[in-house]
Amino acid sequence: MFFDHLKKLLNGEAHVENDEKDIRRAVAGLLIHASRIDGKISPAEVAARDRLLKEKFDLADGEIASLVMAAESEEKEAVDFYHFTRTIKDTYDRDHRGRIIEMLWEIVLADGVIEAHEANLVWRVSGLLGFTTRENGDFRRAVQERLGVK
Repeated sequence: MFFDHLKKLLNGEAHVENDEKDIRRAVAGLLIHASRIDGKISPAEVAARDRLLKEKFDLADGEIASLVMAAESEEKEAVDFYHFTRTIKDTYDRDHRGRIIEMLWEIVLADGVIEAHEANLVWRVSGLLGFTTRENGDFRRAVQERLGVK
């Protein structure tokens, strides 16, 4: 069974099966990092983060709080984004990974200001998830248009 799964992975026929909690923590960890990177977490960023997690994973409010606590712990101990992005890349197809980039842009845009280090974060994560700089810009513009933000 293990070798059949490994063979499918090597042939590009299957994604790694990650525990649902792992993928939730990976996505939440990136969103938390995006909200913290400028040194201040605005109420708008927290509201956007919680709304995005609720929509993405169909969670109740109490589940969001538990997820955020677990993800905050992992995010604080992470030395880079590789663990988070590897879990996402192994679990989601390209369309779903693009949605994660859009979610990051929603967090960055929540306070109405895109700071250089925020844009750099999304650019780095976008690259780790397999997107070009141009595609990252397309995601940003799509979110800005959807939110009515410049």
